[in-house]
Amino acid sequence: MLRAISLLGLAVLFLAISAKLRGGVMGLLVAFVAMLARYSPISYVIFGTVVLMAFLIFVSRGSRPR
Repeated sequence: MLRAISLLGLAVLFLAISAKLRGGVMGLLVAFVAMLARYSPISYVIFGTVVLMAFLIFVSRGSRPR
């Protein structure tokens, strides 16, 4: 958990420092939100399903014995 939080913090710090990268990431985020709005409500259902499946895969991998 600590590793995930620290990686997220480093990514946010890097985005805060690099203006060019931040502009690119924000442009992609705006385009993604516009695409979701264009194809809603089915796009929200698909997006939610993908996020749920990714979460289930992430959680199931952590509980396996090593």
